[in-house]
Amino acid sequence: MLPSTVLHDYYAILGIPQSADPASIKSAYKRLALVKHPDRRRNEPKATAEFQLLNAAYEQLRDVDRRREYDRIYESTIRHQKIKNQKIAELDGELQKLKDERRGLEISLYNANKDLIRLHVERDSLKGEKERIMKERATEETWWLYLCSFMPGRAAAFTRQKQRRENMLLSIIGKRRAKDLNIDLKTKDVQHFKEQIQTLSSKERSIEVERRRIEEEWRELCYQQDNLRSGHFRGSNIWDL
Repeated sequence: MLPSTVLHDYYAILGIPQSADPASIKSAYKRLALVKHPDRRRNEPKATAEFQLLNAAYEQLRDVDRRREYDRIYESTIRHQKIKNQKIAELDGELQKLKDERRGLEISLYNANKDLIRLHVERDSLKGEKERIMKERATEETWWLYLCSFMPGRAAAFTRQKQRRENMLLSIIGKRRAKDLNIDLKTKDVQHFKEQIQTLSSKERSIEVERRRIEEEWRELCYQQDNLRSGHFRGSNIWDL
């Protein structure tokens, strides 16, 4: 007597379609028995179990009555199980792609945050340099003006020194503006990466919910089939696809 739920696809084990005739079943078994016999696969731990499963498949399908009984359960179990497994495999594949993409974005976000910290440090350094030069300029201007009042010939040197400092200030101001622009752009990158990661995480959760739903429907289907066969339940098949 078969269990209420078929656990193995005997047709797939023998490599034959469900419509195979007895001669095809016997031929497939003989061919595979030679290949899968444990004596030929001494170094393979699963060899004996696989050969036993091959024998079980042949014994079940070669007998007309046992095959008919198996086919009734096969239609409602194995076919739906294949559909379920295909759906799960598709969802798992999609989920893995999303996870890989999210991990790539997380690396990009990490690097963008590092760049942003570096840019802030560099900008603050330029700010400190600007303040230092402006202080020195204010101090030196006072002293130069005082000295030039006694030494008129030093005015040209003072003018050159002043021009050098102005050029340094202009250079620092230009660099700081460039840093500000880069900080704005990098901040937008960080925000963009965060939004993309959040979107992908949401998609991952949706797929995981769908995966659990399919698994729960499959368990419910098996439960209903058990009850239908035992005569305790009468209802519709929730897995009609």
